[in-house]
Amino acid sequence: MAARGFLSHVDLNVVDPSASIPFYDTLLGALGFERTGLDSPGRASWRLVDDGGAHFEIEVRPRPDGAAADRHRRSDPGLDHLAFHAESRGDVDAVFERLIEAGHEVDEPPRLYDYSPGYYAIGFDDPDGIRLEVVHDPATNP
Repeated sequence: MAARGFLSHVDLNVVDPSASIPFYDTLLGALGFERTGLDSPGRASWRLVDDGGAHFEIEVRPRPDGAAADRHRRSDPGLDHLAFHAESRGDVDAVFERLIEAGHEVDEPPRLYDYSPGYYAIGFDDPDGIRLEVVHDPATNP
Protein backbone atom coordinates (compact mmCIF):
# COMPACT_ATOMS: atom_id res chain seq x y z
CA MET A 1 0.00 0.00 0.00
CA ALA A 2 1.38 3.43 -0.90
CA ALA A 3 1.11 6.45 1.34
CA ARG A 4 -1.04 9.29 0.01
CA GLY A 5 0.65 12.64 0.53
CA PHE A 6 3.48 13.19 2.96
CA LEU A 7 1.59 13.50 6.25
CA SER A 8 -2.07 13.36 7.24
CA HIS A 9 -2.18 15.84 10.12
CA VAL A 10 -0.40 17.37 13.09
CA ASP A 11 -2.22 18.30 16.31
CA LEU A 12 -0.54 20.90 18.52
CA ASN A 13 -1.53 21.24 22.17
CA VAL A 14 -0.93 24.84 23.20
CA VAL A 15 -0.92 26.77 26.45
CA ASP A 16 -2.73 29.88 25.16
CA PRO A 17 -4.93 29.38 22.08
CA SER A 18 -5.65 33.12 21.97
CA ALA A 19 -1.95 33.67 21.17
CA SER A 20 -1.37 30.56 19.06
CA ILE A 21 -4.37 30.78 16.73
CA PRO A 22 -3.49 34.25 15.34
CA PHE A 23 0.15 33.16 14.99
CA TYR A 24 -0.80 30.08 12.97
CA ASP A 25 -3.33 32.10 10.93
CA THR A 26 -0.45 34.33 9.84
CA LEU A 27 2.04 31.55 9.17
CA LEU A 28 -0.25 28.99 7.57
CA GLY A 29 -2.14 31.59 5.56
CA ALA A 30 1.19 32.71 4.07
CA LEU A 31 1.89 29.07 3.14
CA GLY A 32 -1.43 28.58 1.34
CA PHE A 33 -3.33 26.71 4.06
CA GLU A 34 -7.02 27.50 4.51
CA ARG A 35 -9.02 27.44 7.74
CA THR A 36 -11.25 24.37 7.70
CA GLY A 37 -14.24 25.95 9.42
CA LEU A 38 -14.21 23.22 12.05
CA ASP A 39 -13.17 25.66 14.76
CA SER A 40 -14.57 25.57 18.28
CA PRO A 41 -13.65 27.60 21.37
CA GLY A 42 -9.88 27.46 21.81
CA ARG A 43 -9.40 25.28 18.71
CA ALA A 44 -8.69 25.99 15.06
CA SER A 45 -7.54 23.93 12.10
CA TRP A 46 -6.07 24.59 8.68
CA ARG A 47 -5.86 22.39 5.59
CA LEU A 48 -3.58 22.17 2.59
CA VAL A 49 -4.64 20.00 -0.36
CA ASP A 50 -2.05 18.78 -2.87
CA ASP A 51 -2.61 18.36 -6.60
CA GLY A 52 -3.50 14.71 -6.06
CA GLY A 53 -6.20 15.59 -3.52
CA ALA A 54 -4.32 14.48 -0.39
CA HIS A 55 -5.02 16.64 2.68
CA PHE A 56 -2.56 17.78 5.32
CA GLU A 57 -4.15 19.40 8.37
CA ILE A 58 -2.78 21.23 11.37
CA GLU A 59 -4.94 21.73 14.44
CA VAL A 60 -4.21 23.99 17.40
CA ARG A 61 -6.03 23.13 20.59
CA PRO A 62 -5.72 23.72 24.33
CA ARG A 63 -3.91 21.13 26.40
CA PRO A 64 -6.42 18.35 27.14
CA ASP A 65 -5.99 18.60 30.91
CA GLY A 66 -6.08 22.40 30.92
CA ALA A 67 -2.94 22.51 33.07
CA ALA A 68 -0.28 25.10 32.53
CA ALA A 69 2.88 23.89 30.84
CA ASP A 70 6.47 24.90 30.55
CA ARG A 71 7.65 26.35 27.27
CA HIS A 72 8.56 23.66 24.74
CA ARG A 73 12.25 22.77 24.72
CA ARG A 74 13.69 21.33 21.52
CA SER A 75 16.24 19.27 23.44
CA ASP A 76 13.54 17.28 25.30
CA PRO A 77 12.18 14.04 23.84
CA GLY A 78 9.60 14.73 21.18
CA LEU A 79 9.43 17.22 18.35
CA ASP A 80 12.60 19.17 17.61
CA HIS A 81 11.13 21.30 14.83
CA LEU A 82 8.59 21.24 12.01
CA ALA A 83 9.69 22.44 8.55
CA PHE A 84 7.43 23.55 5.69
CA HIS A 85 8.36 23.53 2.00
CA ALA A 86 8.33 26.80 0.06
CA GLU A 87 8.29 26.91 -3.74
CA SER A 88 10.94 29.61 -3.98
CA ARG A 89 13.27 31.86 -2.04
CA GLY A 90 10.77 34.63 -2.66
CA ASP A 91 8.13 32.61 -0.83
CA VAL A 92 10.49 32.20 2.15
CA ASP A 93 11.04 35.96 2.13
CA ALA A 94 7.27 36.59 1.90
CA VAL A 95 6.57 34.40 4.96
CA PHE A 96 9.31 36.26 6.83
CA GLU A 97 7.75 39.63 5.95
CA ARG A 98 4.26 38.52 7.00
CA LEU A 99 5.51 37.25 10.34
CA ILE A 100 7.42 40.49 11.01
CA GLU A 101 4.45 42.64 9.94
CA ALA A 102 2.23 40.68 12.36
CA GLY A 103 4.69 41.35 15.19
CA HIS A 104 6.19 37.87 15.49
CA GLU A 105 9.90 37.39 16.17
CA VAL A 106 12.02 35.46 13.70
CA ASP A 107 15.23 34.16 15.31
CA GLU A 108 16.84 33.10 12.06
CA PRO A 109 16.03 35.50 9.20
CA PRO A 110 16.16 34.21 5.61
CA ARG A 111 19.59 32.94 4.60
CA LEU A 112 21.44 30.15 2.85
CA TYR A 113 22.50 27.07 4.82
CA ASP A 114 25.05 24.47 3.81
CA TYR A 115 22.72 21.46 4.26
CA SER A 116 22.43 21.14 0.47
CA PRO A 117 23.16 23.53 -2.43
CA GLY A 118 20.65 26.40 -2.44
CA TYR A 119 19.00 25.49 0.90
CA TYR A 120 17.35 28.78 1.92
CA ALA A 121 15.30 29.01 5.11
CA ILE A 122 13.98 30.94 8.09
CA GLY A 123 13.64 29.62 11.65
CA PHE A 124 11.33 30.87 14.39
CA ASP A 125 9.29 29.70 17.38
CA ASP A 126 5.54 29.62 17.87
CA PRO A 127 4.09 31.15 21.08
CA ASP A 128 4.81 27.92 22.98
CA GLY A 129 8.41 27.62 21.81
CA ILE A 130 7.88 25.00 19.08
CA ARG A 131 10.57 25.62 16.47
CA LEU A 132 9.26 26.07 12.93
CA GLU A 133 11.11 26.45 9.65
CA VAL A 134 10.12 27.49 6.15
CA VAL A 135 12.56 26.23 3.55
CA HIS A 136 13.18 26.30 -0.16
CA ASP A 137 15.50 23.43 -1.04
CA PRO A 138 16.14 23.03 -4.78
CA ALA A 139 17.25 19.42 -4.12
CA THR A 140 13.72 18.45 -2.92
CA ASN A 141 11.58 21.15 -4.54
CA PRO A 142 13.21 22.28 -7.82
